[in-house]
Amino acid sequence: MRLLVIDGGATATDVALCDQNTVIARTEFPSLKPSRGDLKTDQLCLLLGSFLAANTPLAEGDVWQPDAMIIGMAGVWSDRERYEYSEAFNQAWTQYVSVERIPLVLLSDAELLLAAAHGADAGAVLIAGTGSMMLMRRSDGLLQRVGGWGPAVDDMGGGMWLGRRAVRAVARMLDGRGPDTLLIRPVANYLRVDDEDADAVRDALRRADPSRMSRLATAVLYYADEADAVSMEIRREGALELALMLTVVPSDLDAVIYGSLFENAAYRELVERFAARPLPRLPDVIAALAERIHAAGQLPMQPM
Repeated sequence: MRLLVIDGGATATDVALCDQNTVIARTEFPSLKPSRGDLKTDQLCLLLGSFLAANTPLAEGDVWQPDAMIIGMAGVWSDRERYEYSEAFNQAWTQYVSVERIPLVLLSDAELLLAAAHGADAGAVLIAGTGSMMLMRRSDGLLQRVGGWGPAVDDMGGGMWLGRRAVRAVARMLDGRGPDTLLIRPVANYLRVDDEDADAVRDALRRADPSRMSRLATAVLYYADEADAVSMEIRREGALELALMLTVVPSDLDAVIYGSLFENAAYRELVERFAARPLPRLPDVIAALAERIHAAGQLPMQPM
């Protein structure tokens, strides 16, 4: 089975062409997560058209066509969202890519991870990237979601939460309400000011854009590895919150972890210790999904 797989997250969009269980071409687009009033399907299909034109090999004189497309898109959860997105995508596809419509399987990005990790079987995936959430397919086949509320409500343990905690720690340090922390270095760099100029850091903090603070997450984990006490406490609290998301997962169900934050070994090991269960990491969603679909001989759900 020849597949076009699109993993649309909040940070980037991973795109690959798969033939049987092999990824034959791959690229990354900017995040094209739908927003209110703009589903961004036109932008996605314009980029897909260029990618396919550059990477699809010829077979008997014709352009190589996928048998199906699988899209896992952040922000697409409800039946209404699926319908609206699939209609908009199919219209953009026929306008910018091909008049021939390809069968489309549309999932949320978290459901795509679940399918890659467990196929149609029961299991769970814990995600820690810009945000955080856990998605489980129960033994009765129903999905259960924990977290994923967004940074304004929760997302504890995720990148945005870690970044905001770093900024908060520096603000408390400058006020004299909190201990000194090496996090003033990456925070000042993020703010584009001198970390030795406390007044400049204060002024920049008051004008800081909170929507970009997830960029500081890796710095928190780096300085925790360097034994900065404040960073270590933020890391510990974040790992505990991520582990708490797994409390609803029965001990006999497998759980895996996925996300950029789990590239940090210490953070990964802390979550595993707090959760008191093995948590293997899913390194490559698209490759794992292609392998599972090839082995099962069918898509994870019926095309829309």
